[in-house]
Amino acid sequence: MSRPPSSQTTPQFYRVSDRDLTEIELHSVDSINDLHRTHPEHSHKGMRPPRPAYPPSLNGNLCTHDGTAVGHRERPLSSKWQRRLQEMLTPSSSRAYAMSCAIITLLLLTVLLIFYFLVQQGGMIRTLTEAVREEEAAATELTLLIQELQELRRNLTAMRRGT
Repeated sequence: MSRPPSSQTTPQFYRVSDRDLTEIELHSVDSINDLHRTHPEHSHKGMRPPRPAYPPSLNGNLCTHDGTAVGHRERPLSSKWQRRLQEMLTPSSSRAYAMSCAIITLLLLTVLLIFYFLVQQGGMIRTLTEAVREEEAAATELTLLIQELQELRRNLTAMRRGT
């Protein structure tokens, strides 16, 4: 896609915020890192990173030679989050140690909670067992009282007939 010849010979300036400059710098670093990852033969120590296409001027404005806006991104935002997530999941010794400590702590807390609830349930079972025993004792006592009442009734009936 070629540009039509322009009658203007002076470059156009656009105000670029600090946030946009930071984004541009981050994308430049990402591009350099991608280049080093995909082409390790270019990752020599003496090599310098390529200069940006449109360096900012001293007043913070970005000089462009065409009228297009400078704030577009080459990569989607999700790739930055994917890279951060991947960095979090790749094991480094301190990160792996911290993650294993967190996992072990969570497991211990889970086991402690299980034992706590088991102890609570054990106490409830003891209480219910005592209540059932007391109820059985009361039922046995009621059965004995009913038998005594029936015997007393027979004796009373026999005494009335005999008189």
